[in-house]
Amino acid sequence: MLLINLKRVLLLNKSKEIAVYVHWPFCAKKCPYCDFNSHVSKQEINYKDWEAAYKNEVNIEQDKLGGKIVRSIFFGGGTPSLMPPNLVDSIIQHIGKKWAITNKTEITVEANPSSVEIQNFKHLAANGVNRLSLGIQSLNDNSLKFLGRNHKAKDSLKALEIAKKNFDRVSFDLIYGLPLQTAAAWEKELADAISLSGEHMSAYQLTIEKGTPFYSMHRDKKIVLPSESTLLNLYTITDSILKNAKLEKYEVSNYALKNAESIHNVKIWEGFEYCGIGPGAHGRIKKNNKWFATHKYSSPNIWLYRNLKGDSSLYKNDVIHPRERAQEILLTSLRLTKGIKIKTLFENTNITKLDTFINIDNLSRLKKIGLIHINHESLKITNKGFPLLDTIINKLLL
Repeated sequence: MLLINLKRVLLLNKSKEIAVYVHWPFCAKKCPYCDFNSHVSKQEINYKDWEAAYKNEVNIEQDKLGGKIVRSIFFGGGTPSLMPPNLVDSIIQHIGKKWAITNKTEITVEANPSSVEIQNFKHLAANGVNRLSLGIQSLNDNSLKFLGRNHKAKDSLKALEIAKKNFDRVSFDLIYGLPLQTAAAWEKELADAISLSGEHMSAYQLTIEKGTPFYSMHRDKKIVLPSESTLLNLYTITDSILKNAKLEKYEVSNYALKNAESIHNVKIWEGFEYCGIGPGAHGRIKKNNKWFATHKYSSPNIWLYRNLKGDSSLYKNDVIHPRERAQEILLTSLRLTKGIKIKTLFENTNITKLDTFINIDNLSRLKKIGLIHINHESLKITNKGFPLLDTIINKLLL
């Protein structure tokens, strides 16, 4: 992996840090609950064209943003571990030529536990990837079948074993709140997961998203989710069991050993600058002291065609008003158990008063009933408030 020299790094300061998200839009199979920008390619993928397009987009972003220290690179999708390892390496190398990659840069690739992807783990690690995020989703074969996954529980065990041999940092995802799921079944699954876990685990509650097969099935009563009280119990069980295993909750659905949090996600939730590379990738970038919301064309074919033709792949590039940006940062940072530092929020958005974007009356009420903690330094959701996070945020935003 290309590492920048120390002298150049020292010329750049914290305000020059950026996170880079690289989107690979293709999957072997589209899961029925997934509303991400992912597609099953109906034609052979020309990897040379995709390599050229990714490099073009990195060049454009660097020309626009200037010198940066890359704090993290995250390959998401889709299923980016299906990318040829040499393509991943080429993109990392090119980012390193345009910006400063250091030995502290976190480089994550999302993967599924299939045999094809497992074969790529060794090569990815050799090419500079230092963190793997495995989409296990369940350790129960019946649940995996319901979720439309291509793998079985035994495949997950094999993938984890090989991942740990190749990467110092390994995380995996689980989904709970499935139809008919009981507390006892979830407790057993968590116990099994803990016996396998490393430094990080994500536990997501199944959500029904518009436009997915699960949405129409839920609408037609073919899928019935557990009651709110059951879901709350499952959430509480998750917190308790993982905490006892020293996997502390640092975000509403993410748990980690001390100092093992996902740097990429935390930086974005805290409101730091990030750019998106690839079809449908979003970004929040700062230029001339103004925030911009960027969004690339979502269609892989349109994005690739425009890119290679020399046209802009930007579908959206809008200035964000400081008040709107402050609300965005509040929305994401309150997902973190540590909340948000008020001074940092003000400095990041040129806002000087909370009452310009927060309902102060509701803030006082939420504090009084123990759902929010606030002092002159920080604002955060309490443990009591986390199960009501979405409701609390809606009450806070003006």
